[in-house]
Amino acid sequence: DIFIEVLQADGGTRCASITAASIALADAGIPMRDMVVACAAGKVDGHIVLDLNDIEDKNGEADMPLAMMPNKGLITLLQMDGLVTQEEFKQMLELAMEGCNLIYQIQKKALKSTFIKTVEEV
Repeated sequence: DIFIEVLQADGGTRCASITAASIALADAGIPMRDMVVACAAGKVDGHIVLDLNDIEDKNGEADMPLAMMPNKGLITLLQMDGLVTQEEFKQMLELAMEGCNLIYQIQKKALKSTFIKTVEEV
């Protein structure tokens, strides 16, 4: 079981929690098929945006949390709240996937750094 306690938030708690849980499992050496990363895109004031803050999430026109396994190219979570056109949906999906891929690169770098330090200490 994984327990997450959010002490302070400005939006995106589900995506942050999914990403944090995945890197915690990897850091603990738990075998997984792939890392899971999450990011949300949305529509605010007619603009497609990435990583909505709390105000944008509550006042925006749409929100799309997305979680994926980047190496496998699989979507593990996709939720859509609000109304958008098909073109806007496509833009939001692509933007959220790009955000996930950026976060994945940061996850990999952090894990490599941790394991390199551990190996050097041994």
